[in-house]
Amino acid sequence: MKENLFTHLEVNIPNIKHNLRYFRSFLKEETKILILVKANGYGHGTGEFSRILEEIGVDYLAVASSMEGIAIKEAGVKLPVIVLSPGMEEYPLLLQHGLEPSLPCTEAFLRFVKEAELLGKKAYPVHIKLDTGMHRLGFKKDELEDLAAYLPNAKSVQIASVFSHFAASPAPEHDEYSKLQMALFEDLSSFLLKQLDYKPLRHLLNSPGIERFAKEAEYDMVRLGIGLYGMSCIDNSLLKPTAFLRTPVLQVKTLAPGETVGYVRAGLVKDAPARIATLAIGYADGVNRHLSGGKAHFSVHGHRVPTIGNVCMDMCMVDVTDIDVKPGDMVTIFGEDPTIFELAEILGTIPYEILTSVAHRVHRVFKK
Repeated sequence: MKENLFTHLEVNIPNIKHNLRYFRSFLKEETKILILVKANGYGHGTGEFSRILEEIGVDYLAVASSMEGIAIKEAGVKLPVIVLSPGMEEYPLLLQHGLEPSLPCTEAFLRFVKEAELLGKKAYPVHIKLDTGMHRLGFKKDELEDLAAYLPNAKSVQIASVFSHFAASPAPEHDEYSKLQMALFEDLSSFLLKQLDYKPLRHLLNSPGIERFAKEAEYDMVRLGIGLYGMSCIDNSLLKPTAFLRTPVLQVKTLAPGETVGYVRAGLVKDAPARIATLAIGYADGVNRHLSGGKAHFSVHGHRVPTIGNVCMDMCMVDVTDIDVKPGDMVTIFGEDPTIFELAEILGTIPYEILTSVAHRVHRVFKK
């Protein structure tokens, strides 16, 4: 199957490496790097992409659910994988597949300890999540004191890391709050470490945190998510796009003034004949329906072409009048032109949603 004949998301590995070097430049050489590969690797893929990250030399991977982690392990990846938000019913599955849970409360800790004991585990790695102000998951101060009482008898597990998450690290207007979070993390994590006769890793910084607070809160490891995939809270031009969504032209036809395009005749050809190209991609692939009707422009042969009519489930249409376009030509939905930032602005959302909306049925092509 030739690359230029089907809808695909091209993952540019040299650009991934460039972005990783950029974030590494803020850190000490010995600081470990955890890469977030949840949500299908922010749309970049799971198994093969995780194998590539392992080859590049990162230290940890993290996902949201056990099924994401299992897919990574089944791909043969040997890196440790943290599951950030598993339900307690998933604990036996995590243990079966060698996945490491994030434990956010005493109930979760005790449940996992019990499940690990039933399987005869000793010092199984777990990760303690602290709530320093995000207020989603995590131990607060009084709960952490309760946890300390259970640690001496919890021989089936060992705390591999202690971590927390910023609520607003990209935003200077919330720096006072971020600094309060840093101070609270130091207080809570230090308290927990004093209860142990070994030293877990500590990590607080996310992508914007690495760029803005590395000097204050680097600790032992950092968590790199959206930054790896091309988003900087300082200047996006410092990073390179890593995902390029492309699709072929299926057909080109000329319509007369007054003719309409697509469902409910939403696209109207007005004053002059128009050449309309139908593309092999739709909202089931990740092209948001709100990009219909000329709200977005895609790129073909270096030219911007507007959408016309409504984006369909499996197809969409663009106006290619006065451009030499034929079936089989490739159209870029996002990449360098347009960028995910442009589409996110049109949709009133964030680049994360654009990337993670690319459907599993869209083939991933890795450019090395």
